[in-house]
Amino acid sequence: MTKIKICGLTTPQDVFAVNEVRADFAGMVLFYPKSKRNLSLEKAKQLLRLLDPSIRSVAVTVSPSLDEVHQISKAGFDYIQIHGDMEKSLWNESPLPVLRAFNITDPDSFESRQQRKTVAGYVFDAATPGSGQGFDWSLVPPVSGKEQIWLLAGGLHEGNVSDAIRSLHPYGVDVSSGVETNGLIGKDVSKIRAFVRAVRSADQAETPEIPLK
Repeated sequence: MTKIKICGLTTPQDVFAVNEVRADFAGMVLFYPKSKRNLSLEKAKQLLRLLDPSIRSVAVTVSPSLDEVHQISKAGFDYIQIHGDMEKSLWNESPLPVLRAFNITDPDSFESRQQRKTVAGYVFDAATPGSGQGFDWSLVPPVSGKEQIWLLAGGLHEGNVSDAIRSLHPYGVDVSSGVETNGLIGKDVSKIRAFVRAVRSADQAETPEIPLK
């Protein structure tokens, strides 16, 4: 089954929708005021209390300091997703498993940074993360290991996520703006449901039928 991450949650209604569809990961933006989805740590803690404990929580950050990562860990997040620069100390000392995000325009950076012990997986995003823009999926570098966490992000929505799954067979897919309406803050519950249905339908299509004996 392809894992599903719904990212950029900002309201209790967003969390309830994620709980309803039984997503695998829930993302919240922290320590990045340039993002319209940025949350204070206190607001994030409130939303975490509403999240189904079976859903893994992900703090999405850009070039965080080690102190900020420790604050995120104490808040109760399961993973930290890091875009931009990553302090050298975090490669070996992060208190949380890291989902390292890479802009698809920088594949060489991915190849040089694999096999770090704190890195639990990778997120491949468009040139401008959070923009909702897509990219050429053929640019995604190969990820070793069938169980390696790697998420495809960047411009996914209910209309193209099935093609993405059939083309790349990612561990998981990551959506934010694709389940919003007209750029408004807060997720569109009907779009979340449609996105999840599209993912599950693609999974079923990929599962071969077992012939009867």
